[in-house]
Amino acid sequence: MTLLSSITNVVAFVVAHKFAAMVILFGAMVIEGETFLIVAGVLVHLGALSFWEVITIAIFGVIVGDLMWYFIGFYMRKIKRAERIINSLESIVERLLPQFKEKPFVSLVLAKYVYGTNHATLILSGVIGMNLWLFAKAEFVASVIWILVFVTLGYIFGSAALLISNRLSIFLLVVLIFIASFIAIQRAIFRYYEKRRLETEQPTDIPTH
Repeated sequence: MTLLSSITNVVAFVVAHKFAAMVILFGAMVIEGETFLIVAGVLVHLGALSFWEVITIAIFGVIVGDLMWYFIGFYMRKIKRAERIINSLESIVERLLPQFKEKPFVSLVLAKYVYGTNHATLILSGVIGMNLWLFAKAEFVASVIWILVFVTLGYIFGSAALLISNRLSIFLLVVLIFIASFIAIQRAIFRYYEKRRLETEQPTDIPTH
């Protein structure tokens, strides 16, 4: 079976189950799924999904998810047993986004791209009782940019994979390699940032005479 006929079958399957695909995408966005956005971008390139359908469902899912995490934090502050979790979240946010309380809008936007901080900032926003309108505006701006970036990456990955191979198995493998490589690079940048930050915070030894 040629790559073209295989892709035709994949496209036909996704089109036939488009509602299920949109439900899965919505659910992934509520939880937070960069990988699902990239896969959606690949399917957009193959013609299985509409670009604007993906963007609309993804934005709706992310906003619902963000509000869910916000209200989880809002009610967590009333639970005494949650103090340890809240302290842990505050430690993460203060370490990676030290200006969160002074510049909440910018920090919420950046949190979408700083590995390991998004859920922490969303929950902590609710814990501190951040103005809901400010929170919603920041998350909408951040989410639109974030979604466009990752869907576009998926579109590019799909295009590149088609150029590399004419076999479905190799095509899928190349797409998976692209996704895994991107995630690995993202995490490596985070670890590098963390290492540099720890190095700058360590006090230098003052020589004694």
